Amino acid sequence: MKRMRSNGMGVQVVAVALAFVGTWAFAQSAGNPETELKTAMAHAGYAAKADALNGVHLHLHHVLNCMLGPQDKLFDAAAGNPCKDQGTGVVPELKGKMDQQYYEAALVAQIATLGIASNSLQEAKTDAHVAGLILQDAATAK
Repeated sequence: MKRMRSNGMGVQVVAVALAFVGTWAFAQSAGNPETELKTAMAHAGYAAKADALNGVHLHLHHVLNCMLGPQDKLFDAAAGNPCKDQGTGVVPELKGKMDQQYYEAALVAQIATLGIASNSLQEAKTDAHVAGLILQDAATAK
């Protein structure tokens, strides 16, 4: 049996493969703001159509959680996070860009917070509707 000598190429191939996997894993953890925006838009719609204030509040919490992500102090884990596997929150993911989507996401978070604080079904539903309109615009902005 003849032994083959390694010229280091095997180590280089493994190193390149590991670098690729690491880069891919980082990209996956960074999230997809467009997907999160669409999920939040759906929940804004659910909130706007809810018949009871607690339903409006629940779905506005979902919108807020998608916008801010679990690291934010306003994130409410008890309300649930429909964007859990989609990213870390639209606002933190887009903060470096400071573009139209970022500002619209931040505005939606403020509007959702107002709707959650409201004791009026109609006011909360209006906030949900306005949040949905802004999310629709943000989802199509580039």
